[in-house]
Amino acid sequence: MAGHVRKLESGRYIARFPVGGRGRFRSRTFDRKRDAQGWLTSQTSRRDRGDWVDPSLASESFAGVADAWLKSRRAVATSTAARDESYFRNLILPYLGDYELRHIGVEVLDDWVHDLDEVEGKSPATVRKAFQLAAAVLDRAVVLRKLPANPARVGAAISLPAMSDAEMRFLTADEVHELADATEPRYRALVLTAAFTGLRWGEAAGLRAKRLDLSAARLTVAEVLSEVRGELSFKAPKTAASRRTLALPSLLVEELRSHLAEWPAVGGGLVFTGPTGTPLRRTNFRRRVWEPAVEAAELGPLRFHDLRHTHASMLIAQGEHPKTIQMRLGHASISTTLDTYGHLMEGLDAAAAARLDASMKHSGSTEGRAPVLEMKARKPKNP
Repeated sequence: MAGHVRKLESGRYIARFPVGGRGRFRSRTFDRKRDAQGWLTSQTSRRDRGDWVDPSLASESFAGVADAWLKSRRAVATSTAARDESYFRNLILPYLGDYELRHIGVEVLDDWVHDLDEVEGKSPATVRKAFQLAAAVLDRAVVLRKLPANPARVGAAISLPAMSDAEMRFLTADEVHELADATEPRYRALVLTAAFTGLRWGEAAGLRAKRLDLSAARLTVAEVLSEVRGELSFKAPKTAASRRTLALPSLLVEELRSHLAEWPAVGGGLVFTGPTGTPLRRTNFRRRVWEPAVEAAELGPLRFHDLRHTHASMLIAQGEHPKTIQMRLGHASISTTLDTYGHLMEGLDAAAAARLDASMKHSGSTEGRAPVLEMKARKPKNP
């Protein structure tokens, strides 16, 4: 349906533009006919380009769109959903919830990020996650034609706090052993397993004896232990990449043998359990086991997740290929690996050049002549 312009009894002109069918129109009045026609042409062009937004929809609150977005998500792990709801409840909606969509611009988002970062003192990782969730809600608003564009996607207009190395701790192999020695014996192997395989907490706590093949020096990540609002459950890994089989260093194989000899996993049960044989609870473990061990080893501040970072840093220091690191960590995308640990790889290019230089110097070249690398000619493929 096309819009139209007509003259009012007052002598002014009204332009009417159809919105959403069912006889609904958006109207504006002008003193001059050509201004009314120009506005109508502009609205029509924006509709044809696909960036027209119904103003009545743009007046919806951010909280309303956020609620609908959370309910619309499919195949989201219970733990992930609970975490995201917490972000919205505590960090996002108290600031953005009452805003109408049309009033959320770069300045509003920038002020919110500044408050989280500077006023509330949230960590860069927390601020970035909150921003990611808010941006996803605004993406949804764009898809539903409630916003013409997402202000959270305007290049570098919004300054997010940088992730600092201080948020990741990388232990040396000696420090890992010092931490393991300071840990209660029942959990010594858990610390070493996390550091030398890169398992996440839920993957390590959910590891069953039947997933260990110590004779072949490998373990398989096939399920994880999840804790949501105090309820424990076992679930499949989130992604196909998270389900993986890892080779184990011989030292860790012996540690696991000794651990299972002392604390058997009866009936293919859990490898790591609490004193009564029940699944580990993260908060209890942190308070009763982890923090005392970190303090005794004088390695604080240190999180259990830093053992995963430590494993990645060890692989990088050994010059392992990023794809190998991605596979061992269970990242779904190589970009996740590079974004997280790329800053540790900065010296690898120079090291590679040095090795090339060394190999060329020992290639039998004569003085004053550049070494020649012999290559077999390829036969051209049939066209």
